[in-house]
Amino acid sequence: MQDLRYALRSLLRSPGFTLAAVLTLALGIGANTAIFSVVEGVLLRALPFPEGDRLVDIKYIQEAYRRPGAFGANLPPAAFERWRTDRQDFVDMTGYTAETPVLTGLGTAERVTTYAVAANFFPLLGARPALGRGFVAEEDRPGATPVAVLSHRLWQSRFGADEKVLGRTITLDTTSYTVVGVMPPRFRYPPEAQLWENLGAALSGPAGAARAREFSFWALGRLKPDVTPARAQRNLDVIQKRAWSSDPTSQGWLPVVNRLRDFLVGPVRASLLIMLGAVGLVLLIACANVASLLLARATGREHEIAIRVAIGAGRIRILREALTEAVLLGVVAGAAGLLLSLWGVPALVTLAGEELPRFAQVSVDGRVLAVCFGAGALAGLFAGLAPGLRAARSAPADVLKVAGADPRRSGASRSLDALVVAQVALTMILLAGAGLLGRSFLRLSHVDPGFEPTHLVVGQLQLPAARFSNGAQRLAYAQQVLEAVRVLPGVASATLATGIPIAGYAISSASRPGIAERPEQAWAWISAVMPDYFRTLGIPLERGRALDALDPGVALIDSAAAQAYFSGEDPIGKQLSYYGGQRRTIVGVVGNVRQEALGAPPPPHVYEAYSSDPGSYLKVVVRVTGVPGAAVGALRHAIEAVGGGVPIDHVAPMTSLLADSLSRQRLYTVLLLAFAVLALTLATAGMYGIVSYGVNRRTREIGIRMAIGAGRSGVFGLVLGRGLALTCAGLAIGVVGAVATTRLLRSFLFEVAPTDPAMLAAAALALITASLLASYLPARRATKVDPVLALRSE
Repeated sequence: MQDLRYALRSLLRSPGFTLAAVLTLALGIGANTAIFSVVEGVLLRALPFPEGDRLVDIKYIQEAYRRPGAFGANLPPAAFERWRTDRQDFVDMTGYTAETPVLTGLGTAERVTTYAVAANFFPLLGARPALGRGFVAEEDRPGATPVAVLSHRLWQSRFGADEKVLGRTITLDTTSYTVVGVMPPRFRYPPEAQLWENLGAALSGPAGAARAREFSFWALGRLKPDVTPARAQRNLDVIQKRAWSSDPTSQGWLPVVNRLRDFLVGPVRASLLIMLGAVGLVLLIACANVASLLLARATGREHEIAIRVAIGAGRIRILREALTEAVLLGVVAGAAGLLLSLWGVPALVTLAGEELPRFAQVSVDGRVLAVCFGAGALAGLFAGLAPGLRAARSAPADVLKVAGADPRRSGASRSLDALVVAQVALTMILLAGAGLLGRSFLRLSHVDPGFEPTHLVVGQLQLPAARFSNGAQRLAYAQQVLEAVRVLPGVASATLATGIPIAGYAISSASRPGIAERPEQAWAWISAVMPDYFRTLGIPLERGRALDALDPGVALIDSAAAQAYFSGEDPIGKQLSYYGGQRRTIVGVVGNVRQEALGAPPPPHVYEAYSSDPGSYLKVVVRVTGVPGAAVGALRHAIEAVGGGVPIDHVAPMTSLLADSLSRQRLYTVLLLAFAVLALTLATAGMYGIVSYGVNRRTREIGIRMAIGAGRSGVFGLVLGRGLALTCAGLAIGVVGAVATTRLLRSFLFEVAPTDPAMLAAAALALITASLLASYLPARRATKVDPVLALRSE
């Protein structure tokens, strides 16, 4: 306590030093706490279900494509029933499937994200409704009475949190459902779910019959204690392979079992860990900066410490006192860093948006508080260790000499130089990584998508199976929509399709009849399009002809498909088969279009006339002559006027969709650039402090130099040269570190090498420039030293 009181008084006597040290550490701790809050909420925090680590996601994948980390496709009902019946490693297994029906009868019609779930869905997750009940086994059977359980969000937004909602009837598309329950606010699985319906209702009627024939089930399982996902997958393999002989459609397909948490956060795990490592470098730079301040301060107090040692103070006591002061600084900085993180965490969540899974669980909780103050204490301890050890090892006889040693040769000076070199090296690593991501993002944002996105407005239609049960009805409705949209003011052209760039397509196995299928050629994107599709999107026709309004049995392919399936041959007039044997004759070749990821090579793409396969999901594409946003309202009204009770959703300019497709890359680029700028600022401040300290310590030497004839330019160059020498030493180490660490960014880069010389050179130039700026003021001050005043003390 005596050491603590003394440390507090000592820090209060030096408010400038204390403020600088606290602010420096607080920036590093605040940034680390904010990123750790995200990592803890997304990667580390247990799922909000009882024994959530025993929950697994189960998918279906072809044997040739199964590898560690694969996620697979949805399950056919036959496989799901087979695995659920013979589940030796599972306490229970449940299935569910997604729908997006239109909720009517409660004001404005709204499309809601609905999940049809088995009766054991909520019990398997250990969840109970806050109001009412869940589902019962009888409600799983086809033809069961349709019932619904509301999410807490939907209950509040559409029902005003009315506790009398139980027993009310709601309409989804044309089917009436009775509300039997409301889930608690913390239950959000799947995260986007607004409503749950009983599986029996989903398997009834035309839509249910179609769903029962397709790969449409997700599966969840709860493992028995001490059973691993790998063991469960091996045993399901045995069950599945046993069925290959009796079920030809299942041949070659195997299960993929992943922990539910890994399935949810897998796509962002590596990215978040890299961000955590990057912000950790910022904290190390901050610690080195504060260590420099403490070391300089301890050097200024070396006479005081020498006298205390000379009259009997123990070296352990000197070290303990120094560390107490440093840890106190760290704890105070931790409190300040916590305040910064309380602002930074909501900003991060807002910036990340839906790109961050489990973002609703990100918060500053007790674990984060412990890490924040623990990081502060450890940072203070780390920063104060070198100065404390130096103070404890000082020899009073040497320190108390009148003349003293040359400060350039002192141990303190060498330690300060080492800290500056370390800061420069760490900053070089961050600058190189940020530069690579920034250059990659710029290249990605300027990729030619293969079509002209400006002046395009897109939207989505989903045709309810109850009203549009066959292809003829869907085709007639699509033609009515197209006629209504084309006559809108400001519309240059319009079209409809089952898939458009960036917003999704169907994927099918495709091959040339009579030619053995190669795995790398197996998959193609399939789109059924209405007339004017290619003209509206600006996709060039390279060979052959376009599709007519009614053009069954033919298709267009893009250049990637021509190369993949025809290997340089002229594909016009040749056939391609997909969708389980359907054949199309190729009548034209169009340009390549980037699909969901702008950075991925254009995949093979097949276009057929919408009349050949009228689907339920339609994308509306309109090219306007004016501002795209102004056409949104008119487009909605035109669709409503057509009738059919089909609202248009996700209406947006195509340029917005392109920008959204880069949101994850933008997030990580912005974060790493922010860390790099913070690191550069701290390193520059550290360089300025050390060079200034050196000038102050060498005032006598500089006075002597100037007294015997040294010019001001020589003194100026001497100071600048010291700062530049330290920077070059740090760069030599930092370049090696950057080459080693930026390889971790390989999967995040687009058309940029992890060891790009231009980026390394740019990072080095930035640090050299910062070094010159940091050394300029101390060097200028050194040129104004008065030799008489400098030597007067002698």
